[in-house]
Amino acid sequence: SPIISAPINIQFLMSQIDQVVEQIGYIHVNENRVTIFVEKDSAAIAVAESELIPDTLSYKLISYSHYTMKGDLEGKKATLQQLAAVLEAKRDELKQVDRTFTSDLFYIFNNLNIRHNNVDSEFARNYKSYVANMPENELEGWYDETYQMCLLAFLQLEHSSRKVEFDKLKAAIENSDM
Repeated sequence: SPIISAPINIQFLMSQIDQVVEQIGYIHVNENRVTIFVEKDSAAIAVAESELIPDTLSYKLISYSHYTMKGDLEGKKATLQQLAAVLEAKRDELKQVDRTFTSDLFYIFNNLNIRHNNVDSEFARNYKSYVANMPENELEGWYDETYQMCLLAFLQLEHSSRKVEFDKLKAAIENSDM
């Protein structure tokens, strides 16, 4: 039987590709009639590929997106809990990099209903009336900010391991002109 060729709907095909690419954290960019796919959130990709991140958390880091998880407070909270657990093990090292940032990040983990129940008045020790009465969209916004802070924390931790070599390079450059 002969093969019947149908016209290819390029716009439909590109929209299908865009949907798949969006799900894995990329977008398409056109220039000079060439399409390339670039990372939508390079920090998330870099952190997901880091040795600091367990394989079970890599996908969640990439899929945590303000669009694909929009409105999924429990999903976002679960991811933030896992990030908090990984960062807890690195807390002292992170403090050495930036004490104030570390304090702020762990304040959010402990007071924004992520690691502790801050919205149920029966848990008086951890209850925060401001958080309990916060509109869901505002809480979600703070979860998204916390996610960004987590990415920064991991990038800072990776840089701390580079810092020793950087300091050697800097000293060599500075000492060569004396």
